[in-house]
Parts: sequence; C-alpha cells; structure tokens
Amino acid sequence: MGRESFRIRNYCLLCDFQYNVRCFRSCKTLKFIFFSKIAGFGVIIATKKILNQHTIFDRIENPARKEDITMSKNLTRQLVHAVHDCYTPGHDKRADKFNPAIDTGWKIYSSTSRRDMLDLAKDFGKFIQKNSPEMTRAYYVSWNEVHAYLNSKTATCADSTIVKIYSRLSKLELCCKHTYAGSADQFRWNVYEVDVPASTKNDGFTKDTPVPLDVSKAVITALMGMRSEVGNAVTLSAYAGMRANETTCLKVKNVHFTGGEFGHGFIEIVKGPEGGAKGGRPRIIPILNQEAHNAIKSIVAGKNPDDHVAAKADGSKMTPDNVQRALRQVMDKRFGRTYKGNRCHGMRKTWAQMYYDTVRERCSRKEAVSKTNEVLGHGSNRGEEMVRMYVKNIH
Repeated sequence: MGRESFRIRNYCLLCDFQYNVRCFRSCKTLKFIFFSKIAGFGVIIATKKILNQHTIFDRIENPARKEDITMSKNLTRQLVHAVHDCYTPGHDKRADKFNPAIDTGWKIYSSTSRRDMLDLAKDFGKFIQKNSPEMTRAYYVSWNEVHAYLNSKTATCADSTIVKIYSRLSKLELCCKHTYAGSADQFRWNVYEVDVPASTKNDGFTKDTPVPLDVSKAVITALMGMRSEVGNAVTLSAYAGMRANETTCLKVKNVHFTGGEFGHGFIEIVKGPEGGAKGGRPRIIPILNQEAHNAIKSIVAGKNPDDHVAAKADGSKMTPDNVQRALRQVMDKRFGRTYKGNRCHGMRKTWAQMYYDTVRERCSRKEAVSKTNEVLGHGSNRGEEMVRMYVKNIH
C-alpha cells in the first residue's frame, strides 16, 4: 500500500477519537491495549508525545477504514465526538448560508449551540445504552429509538422544549453522517419521519389557581432560611403582585413607604429592561395595607438605595429562574402538586383579587376593572376579559 493512501492525524488512544484540548481526563495508555486496538487496521505509528496528560499518536490511517478506527465502542462517546468534530468556530454562518457550495446542515457555529448539542448527545446516548444496550454504533440507531426518546420527554418537558429536542436530533444525525462519512449510507435515524409527540407535563393542571396568602406566608418563612434573598422576591409577589422578573430587578430606591393610593406607600416599576416589566412598561403599584407595608419594609431594612431588594448570596442580581426553582422546591415539598404551574403567578392572582376588592369599595365596577388592569401592568384599557384571568370574583 503506498504512502499516498494514508493521512496523518493526532489520535488519543484512551479517548478513542481525535485529541480534543477540552477533554481533561488523564490518559494512561498501555501497550497491550494499544496494539489490540490497531490490530488488523493497517495503522502505522510515526511518533508519540504527551500533551496535557494525554498520550497522543501521530497516526497514519487508511481512509477506507476511517469509521472502524475512529468510532469508539461507546455510543455516547461517538455522539459527543461528532458534535466536537462539527464545531466550526470562526466560520460565518451568514456567508456560508449564501454559498451554495457549502453544506451548512452539519455545522455547529456557536459555543452555545455546541453546548446544547453536547447535552443532547450525552442524554440521547445514555437513553439508548440503557434501553437498547446492543446498539454500539451510531448508525445502528433507528426511527424507533428516536421516537421512544421523544416520548420519554413528554411527561417532563413542555411542547416548545420537545420541538427543540426534535430539531437538535435532526442536527445530530447530520453531524454523525459528516463525522463518520464512511458509514453515512448506513444511518437510518430518519428523524424527519417522526411525529413530534405532545407534552403531557401539565395535563390536569391549569394556570388559574390562586395561592392563598397564608400559603404564601408559610413559603416565605421557609425561603428566608436560604442563603440567597429569594424569600424577598416571593414577598414582593405575595404582597405587591409582582412578576418574578420584576422582583429580581427592583431596587430599594424604587420602594416608598409614604403616600400611594392607600397611604401605605408604593412601589415604582421603572421603564425599560431595568424595571423588568413585560414590554418595559412603567407603573406604580400601591401597597395595600399595613401588613403589606411591614412585610415589604422588613426585606429592605439595612440595604442601600442602589441595592436590589432580592439578591444572590454574593450580592449579585438574581434571575427569575433562581426564584422559580427555589419556589418550586419548597412548594412541591410542602403542598405536593396542588399549586403546580401556579406559584408566583398564583400569588399575583391573589393580590389582584385583594386589590380589586379594595378599590371596588370606593369606585364603580368599570373603574375598578380599569385600575386593576393598570396596576397588574396590562394597561387600563384592556377591559374585563383581561382582568378575569386574575380576578375571579368581579362584583
């Protein structure tokens, strides 16, 4: 066989694929393992070097047997390698898209996309290894495994998430076909033939269950024991009807304890992203009563005007996910599935009913509806249909 029939590539024996600087495992290569792997494949060793604890061989391989040599016997590792192999940092996606000579289907352009694809590759690989351990090659995967994997996500994922997984599976198939080009014609995933299953995550649950104030108080007490100030964020939802994102954006200087519609003070949601409101709309939220006044005052005590009312343990800005995650853990543990899908939102509904009842005592039904829509951040002209989503008892 002539030298021109081969090509050189850096090869990590233990990792069983082309060396990747992002792999930090320690490789300890033994001769008998090494020779057992290359036996019969016509591989010639040129040099050996140590790099970041990996034993790397400059490998001269026969392209005709590429798929046999570079494919690990571990399915998950094969899928992960395909993602790494198709990552093309520095390539211009837009320029590639308008160049008919370039196939963009297999390319992964951004680090974020690569991260998402790696998560999928690992999860999909583990699923197949658990349920179909006889499948040791990526091209053994069929329509049935893809369909079963998507069905396994229906109980825990929303419809939008399942669609994303479906799209990434299609991409992963293209990545594998590109990386293992010698076996491309053997792939039969046929993801495009799979019907995307509907989510059953929220079956039996509707987002119309208010969270009673007593329940909110118990949850706040439990959250106050955490290192972060997530309890402060939930206090704002329970006593001021604020959205999760708004609670994480609120600063102390925008909380006032005098004046306001009821004389107990008010909270100012500032305009734009800084305020965290939907559409960036500013608004004023009145503090309803003395109990709410005291609860909100207690969570800003000792803070500076520019501090966030709810911050992480290190003082940095909290995210809505931080709030929802902690709230879910506490509420599910104490109340089971009673308030599933109705946590911050359910507290907001309870506050909306309290506000409506209070203003209805002093104004007409139409005016009460308008004012309630306005303090909830929907706009005063949205009408009774909108307010009914929050206020069940319109009188």
